Amino acid sequence: MTMTREHWLGYLMGALDEHEQASVERQIASDPRAAAEIAQLRSHLHLMADGLDEAAPPAGLASRTCALLDNPGLFAEILDPAVPESPTAPERPNRAAFESLGGGGRPTFTLMDMVVAVGACIAAVAIFFPALASSRMLAARLQCENNLRQVGMALHEFATGNAEKRYPAIAANGPLSIAGSYAPRLIDNGIIRHPETVRCAEMNRPGIDQELPTVEQLLNAPADDVERLQKRLAAVYSYNLGNLENGKLQAPLMKGSARYPVASDVVIVKDGQITPQAHEDGRFNILFDDGHVEFISLEDLPGSMKDYFFNDKGEVAAGLDEDDAVIANGIAHPLIEDNLPMAP
Repeated sequence: MTMTREHWLGYLMGALDEHEQASVERQIASDPRAAAEIAQLRSHLHLMADGLDEAAPPAGLASRTCALLDNPGLFAEILDPAVPESPTAPERPNRAAFESLGGGGRPTFTLMDMVVAVGACIAAVAIFFPALASSRMLAARLQCENNLRQVGMALHEFATGNAEKRYPAIAANGPLSIAGSYAPRLIDNGIIRHPETVRCAEMNRPGIDQELPTVEQLLNAPADDVERLQKRLAAVYSYNLGNLENGKLQAPLMKGSARYPVASDVVIVKDGQITPQAHEDGRFNILFDDGHVEFISLEDLPGSMKDYFFNDKGEVAAGLDEDDAVIANGIAHPLIEDNLPMAP
């Protein structure tokens, strides 16, 4: 049974049955990478729990705060009651009502109370907002991973539907000769119903054209409009460019391999530099042929895995044989050596 991050979260939250819990514990013991990922998820959950201990507010704080809101003039009086009154000044608010709300015969909402209240607010912000930001990043990452996993299922469905067991092919030339052309093909075939599935959640941001072109639009577009439509595919998940066989471009073959990459978050390769685009921490999700997804950083990649973004000639182009996998962003061409895609 393959353990996913959903299982890991369930394990950390005590929501798994005994069999699943035992499977996760075996994975932790045998897989250092999984153990590290689970430890990181646990730290995110701990951030959410920090600072949740209850503390009793000063007696009468709520009622005094309401009184201040109703009588703004009391701020000056409370902070500096010795300020002399001008003969022409309007009548000062009656302090008796405010004092009675405090429960005593003198004003109990002092400068020190206000300092404590402001300090408590600052402490709450310092605790809450980092945890909120961390939780938002974790939620976006998990949504992105889930989208990529759905793309993997769609690609498997496409491959099992043809005799050669191949994923969508990229055309050698013409409007469909870019890596991202797989996305409208899956959508047009009804295998993927929602266009947002083919993008990481982090890429659904202002400035990125959210409308994807259809296969028909790409094929029938005037020549001077094709590039504009192709650029709409810049933000879809990066995809395997396929490989050359006897000089002919072939679609990626479904093998069920755990180390053969099929797609990933958007990764830009320019001047030999690999730059993930989707996540703030510089890491990215990568989908493998057997359907599993890994969230990794470039520093964690062995040298051989970095070749996933270059073929055996060191080019961002189609692989030179069936095992030479190259993942490229949506507007990369499989047969052009000078493949320097612009960032979405």
